[in-house]
Amino acid sequence: MTESGEEEIPWEGPTDEDFEALGFDTAFGASPGAPGGLGDNDDTPPGGIYLGEDVQVLDAATIGRALAEVEGRSLTPDLPDLDVLQAGLIGIDVGAAAAVVARFDANGRHEIVPNEHDERLTPVQIFFDDDGEQLVGSEARQMAPSAPHRAVSNLKLALADPNFKFEPDSEHGELCAEDVVGLFLKQLVDNAREGGEISHLALAAPAWFSKRERDALTRAAEAIEGLELVGITDECLASAATYSLRLPDLKPRTALVFDLGHAALGVGLVRCASGDIEVLAQAASRNLGSSAWDALLYNEAARKFQEVHGEDPRDEPAAEMDLWLRAESAKKALSQRPQCTLVASSGGKSLKIGFTRKGFENAARGLLEQSIALAQRVRDEAGLEGWDAVDALLLTGGGCKTPCVRRAISREVGRAPERGTGMEEGVAVGALYWGIGERYRRSKG
Repeated sequence: MTESGEEEIPWEGPTDEDFEALGFDTAFGASPGAPGGLGDNDDTPPGGIYLGEDVQVLDAATIGRALAEVEGRSLTPDLPDLDVLQAGLIGIDVGAAAAVVARFDANGRHEIVPNEHDERLTPVQIFFDDDGEQLVGSEARQMAPSAPHRAVSNLKLALADPNFKFEPDSEHGELCAEDVVGLFLKQLVDNAREGGEISHLALAAPAWFSKRERDALTRAAEAIEGLELVGITDECLASAATYSLRLPDLKPRTALVFDLGHAALGVGLVRCASGDIEVLAQAASRNLGSSAWDALLYNEAARKFQEVHGEDPRDEPAAEMDLWLRAESAKKALSQRPQCTLVASSGGKSLKIGFTRKGFENAARGLLEQSIALAQRVRDEAGLEGWDAVDALLLTGGGCKTPCVRRAISREVGRAPERGTGMEEGVAVGALYWGIGERYRRSKG
């Protein structure tokens, strides 16, 4: 156990021989070009979520009925003013790899706020150029390999590092983790304000965050001018919020939340009853995040490059960062097609390396087995005798787009995942709805 209560699961990863033995194909003839990214396959209508073949919209009326039923009240004129509770509220999920912002539209339906490049997901990356200008998101991600010392990514890990310090240039001086997170959050909020007034913010934090990390995140958010932090909920609870709200009745349900994010795998069991959500048990491992899947491709590509060119691209900071980005893109590409190419570069030399989905999945078997074991442990800690007691499987986090991950956890639990908001958007949307309830509770004292 770490100080934050996170379980450390030792894992060294497959050896070079393991890759060969498992059929990790790096020699097929793939088409030229770097691997493409992963598209969003979620076909949920804007502002709606699926309930079987129909669409049920989570709007002010839905939330109003839920609040009334929970408190034993009828729908009378003293019902909370949902327009007021929704006004100016946004929910933000600052993931390790991407951030998502959600808000309510004029009709009380949730929507994702695109960034200035019309992207629903904003890469969690900050970069300071030669002139001291701060870049955030896709631009920062593109520029980072050119000057790694002026770039910061994975803000969750930065918050978890008590010794984190960042000095991009003399103008900005030395920045701590909460300073950097504050700059990133402010950019997201400023962008959201382009579409209307933003006054309140709801955030979500992973299970492995300790009080120290939560306090730092709180300070970063509270430093934004004109913004009130409603609170920080658990990512596990936020992931289950939209599922709970679309239930047709108040009958208790138990759901497994399987959140494969970039920094960690989080697993939780929640009980949804009478409009309320209770976390029965949860656990997380930073050894099993989707970055560990990236590392399989990253390390194998580096090994192949070293075999051919006699030097290791991981020894050069710019080449190392570039290889990490290409490995992540290759992983996403293999979720879409059976093979892809990764181009590794260092010291003016380059190498095109081919990967197959089958080989990648074989090399990742150890990660899958440990991920399933973590889910089983959470089930046992919740006091459930078997998976038959689980009514729903909720997949969140970009890592769950990997086909073998979906297959493995679905096979283990014995049910198909629920359909709903996009896997990378569920936490932000859940935090948004949680923020309504928290804002209402505050108004009642």
